[in-house]
This record gives sequence, C-alpha cells and structure tokens, in this order.
Amino acid sequence: MASRNLYLHELIDIVGQGQYDYMDHSRKEPTNVMPDMLTLQGTFFVCAVGGGRWPQVVNVWDVGAAGWEGWAANVDRLNLKRRNAFYGDWWDEASKWRTGGFDRLCGGVPGSPTTAEIAERGVTGTLFVHQLLTVRPGAPLDYLAAVVEQQVPVWRDHGHEPTGIYEVLGNQHEVVVVWATSIAAQTRLRASRDAARGLSDEVEGDDRLVAWEREAATYVTGGDTHLMTPLPGTVYGPESWDEATLEQWLGPPA
Repeated sequence: MASRNLYLHELIDIVGQGQYDYMDHSRKEPTNVMPDMLTLQGTFFVCAVGGGRWPQVVNVWDVGAAGWEGWAANVDRLNLKRRNAFYGDWWDEASKWRTGGFDRLCGGVPGSPTTAEIAERGVTGTLFVHQLLTVRPGAPLDYLAAVVEQQVPVWRDHGHEPTGIYEVLGNQHEVVVVWATSIAAQTRLRASRDAARGLSDEVEGDDRLVAWEREAATYVTGGDTHLMTPLPGTVYGPESWDEATLEQWLGPPA
C-alpha cells in the first residue's frame, strides 16, 4: 500500500479582527517552500452566522507524500532543533494575530481525496462545511466508511464535495469531515432537510438527508458543524475576494 495521507488540522484563536491577516500570513509559513515539509491546503475563517467560536481560524496542512517519514521530519524540525533555523521571525509575527490554538494530527481514509486530487479535479468552494465530531470510542473508521458510502452521494447531489475525510490520530473518538460548497447549495440542503422533517415547504424534501442523520446517530455522540470562509488562492479557495459596495453588502446573497 502507498504511504498514508496525513494532515495537520489547526484551530487558532485570533486577536481582534486579525483573521484575514493571519490567514494571509499562513501562506508565508516557511515550510510551504521546503521539500517534504508541511504545505498549506486551506485556511478558513469560521463564519459566526453559521455557528461557532469567533474569532477563529481553521488551517489544514498536508504533511506530504512521504507519509509517516514525512511526519517524522516535521516533528524533528519542531523538537530539539532551534526554531530560528527554520522560522526566523515568522512565529513572532504570527503572534500579533493569534493567542493560541489546538492541533489535531489526522489521517485520510479510503475515499478521502488527496490535495493533488482536489487540485486535479478542480474542486473549489466559496463556503465550506466543517464537521468536527465525536463518535463512539473505537468507531471512527466505521463511521467514516459510512460517510463515504452513504453521506457523500447524498450531499454531492446537493452541491457539497468532500475535501477531507479524516480520522483524528490523537484519540479514538474524533473525526473531521470538510466539504466545499456555496451559500446557495448549503441553503438548499438545509431547506430540503427541514422539508423532509415536515418543518418547511420552501423546497422539496430529501428523505435521504434524514436517513443519513439517523444512521450517523448510531455512531456520533457529540461535536459540531460550522461554516467557514476560505482564503482565496488556496488549493480549493476562490480566485479572489468579492469587493462589494455597501448596497451590495446589504443586499441578498449572489
């Protein structure tokens, strides 16, 4: 078998309105240009209207093609070696926009696209769905297999494409699933879910959404789903920000 695809998932607590500066600073992280080191796959601002802690940024880093040997190289870089040999002033500048964070080492499962596959397929999104869930201890792989087999086809029909289906490797009870989508597609999915549950008649209900949630409930014991705004220019982010006048900003979503 090929080397396992490993990723570093970061939750970063942001100072004031520094989320955009910090996201842009992440692209300048020195390892992005170092062979076999972490490279930035995506950086996102948690959209408060979608629920979630704010101000907070989520980063996803690709550990590289070397699998566990690549992970070892990254750990060695942050272990006894002096950080200045690699980072210089990068961490000091980053401290202007962050107060701390929480890292999770993650492993992709069968059906989770690699960074190269995401780029080759041209997967992009203007809104991302971030699921950080707790499942029964020992059940992450079983749950994620169900995600690939059952959730992905249904959500894909509603304009959501998975960009990461990850087992958290620091415990036996957490998973991360990330989806690329748009405001319009997320709105339709939520309205269709409500309609299937008899709570709305805005759109036609899709009973498969409810059936999946019932299946997921046999595994999931907690966690949250948040919406995220991607930084343009990343692997699956849009090309640029939308520059909006006050009238456009106050108007309905495009």
